[in-house]
Amino acid sequence: MNARAWLFRGLILIAAGLMILSWFMPWWIAEVVILEDANVMIHPWGLSNTLDFFEVYIEGANMPGWFPYLMFAYLGIAVLALLASMFLKDKVVKILKFKFTLPQLVILIVGISYIVVGVGAAVFAAIRTGDFWGMHLLGKTLIVINDLESDVVARFLPGYYLVYLSGIFMIILALLRNKITGNAASAK
Repeated sequence: MNARAWLFRGLILIAAGLMILSWFMPWWIAEVVILEDANVMIHPWGLSNTLDFFEVYIEGANMPGWFPYLMFAYLGIAVLALLASMFLKDKVVKILKFKFTLPQLVILIVGISYIVVGVGAAVFAAIRTGDFWGMHLLGKTLIVINDLESDVVARFLPGYYLVYLSGIFMIILALLRNKITGNAASAK
């Protein structure tokens, strides 16, 4: 095995590491200004909060009980696929007018699917945040809690942006795999 193949394997491990890192970081936060340290956070598998007895105001916002299992299954399959791509044979697969090696295709699918997960999370969060207090997904929203007015400040967190960084990194790795490894298989 040559050094270029090992370099590529190292880059795949970095991509998998970025994906896992982004997975365990919160993606979005809504901070209730009047209540110090009171917030709601979105993770890829659901919500967490520090609202204490104000938690009743977001009752019903959680995802169904099966959702975390589905999302962790996705993560496991995606990471296993990335790891498997390091050892798959270079069988050429033609899709439309493009040719990919099997490892390229696997990496490409994982990268694109992770970006889709990020976009889907933002779209779903935008819809759901409007259901609770009429909040905006991003920026300030004035809410009333027990006759107290407070701003809620919502924003995406670095973990969310890391989703796109890791997805794009995987797509670039897939497209440049043959150049990095020195493989003669063409991917046009």
